[in-house]
Amino acid sequence: MFKAVGVICILAGCVGYGANRVERERSRIAHLKELLSIVRRIQDEISYGKHTLPEICMILAECSKMPYRTAFRQICEQAGRGDGISVARIWAEQIGQCQREAPLSQEEKKILQDLPQDLGMQEEKLQAKSVGRCEELLARNCRKAEEAYENKAKMIFSVSVLTGVFLTILLL
Repeated sequence: MFKAVGVICILAGCVGYGANRVERERSRIAHLKELLSIVRRIQDEISYGKHTLPEICMILAECSKMPYRTAFRQICEQAGRGDGISVARIWAEQIGQCQREAPLSQEEKKILQDLPQDLGMQEEKLQAKSVGRCEELLARNCRKAEEAYENKAKMIFSVSVLTGVFLTILLL
């Protein structure tokens, strides 16, 4: 009786761990899509709306998903205080805190964190071009992650089940 319960617990734990890893990959894709929509919105606001970075942050605070909505709201509040800290520095700190727990690679996190440094140019066409490069990089990473997701999910689930079976056999 106790062995059967132990076997079920081991298998359930391994399958649960596998499901958690698959969910983490799905969450990574969702974060990449949200980053892509944020970068596209920034590019549109620069090109068509002729908005400055603080104005863009106010717009993004209203239309972005969590946790980015909170980060952009914090950027607006801190930039409005006039402490003498640059918007780019506030941006990097807030976005860095926001993405701390995100299942993104360091390279993917740096794309949005470093974006205001690319917007320091006076000409809007150069700014839009710089944002366009970020958009292309994010789109490529998102596309690769989506293409690999199906196979990766199957592999992770299979390995977790096989690990559970192996542990069960080992412990019996």
